[in-house]
Amino acid sequence: ALSPPKTMAARSGRTTLVPPLLLLLATSLQLLAPAAAELIYDTLDRQIDLRGQAERVRVTAVVRNDGTAVEDTLTLAIPADRTHNVSYVKVTVSKRKLVVEPLKSLGPRGEFFFRVKLLDPIRSGQTQKIVVQMGFVGVLIPHPAVANHNDPHLVKYTTNLYETTPYSVKTQTTVVKFSTSNIISSTKAKPYSSQGDKITYGPYTDLKPFEHKDLNFHFETKAQFSTVTALEREIKICHWGGAVFSETYDLRNSGANLKDAFHRIDYERMQRGYSFEDLSAKLPKNSYGIDFRDDIGNISTSHVRETSKHVLFQMRPRFPLFGGWHSIFKLFYTVPIEQLVSSVAGTSSYVLNTTFSTPFDGLVIEDHTVKVVLPEGSSNIKWVTPFPIESVDKEILKTYLDLTGRPVLVLKAKNLMRFHNQYFQVMYSYPNVMIHRGPLFVMIGFMVFFGSIIMFSRMDLSIGRNEDETKPKVE
Repeated sequence: ALSPPKTMAARSGRTTLVPPLLLLLATSLQLLAPAAAELIYDTLDRQIDLRGQAERVRVTAVVRNDGTAVEDTLTLAIPADRTHNVSYVKVTVSKRKLVVEPLKSLGPRGEFFFRVKLLDPIRSGQTQKIVVQMGFVGVLIPHPAVANHNDPHLVKYTTNLYETTPYSVKTQTTVVKFSTSNIISSTKAKPYSSQGDKITYGPYTDLKPFEHKDLNFHFETKAQFSTVTALEREIKICHWGGAVFSETYDLRNSGANLKDAFHRIDYERMQRGYSFEDLSAKLPKNSYGIDFRDDIGNISTSHVRETSKHVLFQMRPRFPLFGGWHSIFKLFYTVPIEQLVSSVAGTSSYVLNTTFSTPFDGLVIEDHTVKVVLPEGSSNIKWVTPFPIESVDKEILKTYLDLTGRPVLVLKAKNLMRFHNQYFQVMYSYPNVMIHRGPLFVMIGFMVFFGSIIMFSRMDLSIGRNEDETKPKVE
């Protein structure tokens, strides 16, 4: 615990404690530092989408500058109980994406702040319309936590009735969308209206900064709770062939745990509840060499169909996944190198352009690792991702025909959703002469091998006496 600050009294040499009220006031001013701008929300419309296994929030607001100075930044706040559940934060103005940076300071209730850099500064008295999109994972809690396989899947959800923000809000409305109309209980905060699978709260007027009131729901969901605990995605670049993808999934059903034993007869009678057994992925166009296997071996319950834009891969694990069950499997496929890697004209530089996250639809990934294995001899490695990631590292991988090893770029991220399946780029330099080194090593190897066979076949390695020497001489 931190000790209260002390000041030395003049002349007397005594130690005097700062009054608690003054200390609290100073601390509050420090915490509210990010909200010092004279900005307010004239209108704020919030939509909370709970139709999937993750929460998606869309806020459309009109910001007004009530101060005298020009404001070129905007501060966003995330509730303290959502800090570890944040998947993404995206801010746009007229469909233009803005730069979002996290801040180190915290709000009065532990809120986490993001700073948004405005492309067009807001002058005194002016307004600007912004759109904020946020995603949160792990916020829909199964309740009850244990259920039978044919029971309805019930979850509970808690949030703030008002948008958590460091600014005052003149008018706010909130719309919550569900996957079904079976809402067991919900907070009745007037004014509100319910219509099927949608509840509207507000409008609420003259809201203060960080105003808070719990908003609780208990409802049935039809969402598939397919969560990947860990995903390792390796992309091996070969300029002579293609880009080889190797993906290892630890997939589990993060819904309510299965209460009783699994009954195959009930399952075949279509009493499948919230379990799932089918997954589909959109692989890059012209993908080939597709293989789907687990620790036991190859799994034949999969289908591949080519379309005009991609290769549709449909798979089925060895067994259906009920709540709490998990399955580990691997997916392999190869993409022609010319589809993903392009050269920079007049240089020995190349650019890899591919998607960051999984090709499967609807998955939530808790821990994601992308390993880009570049050809041996690559240098000046750089990368660009369309969103922040957790960490970046580099490794060396030694395989066949390697002398020094291949450089590996390791990118790690957490709490990924469909939003993160965007393209990222890896730039590297690779001398053209290095492309021919592999085939040259193979040619030299074959020449040495066959040359050695020819040489040893012509050598006489016998240790016996010559037949001419053993014959008697005739005079």
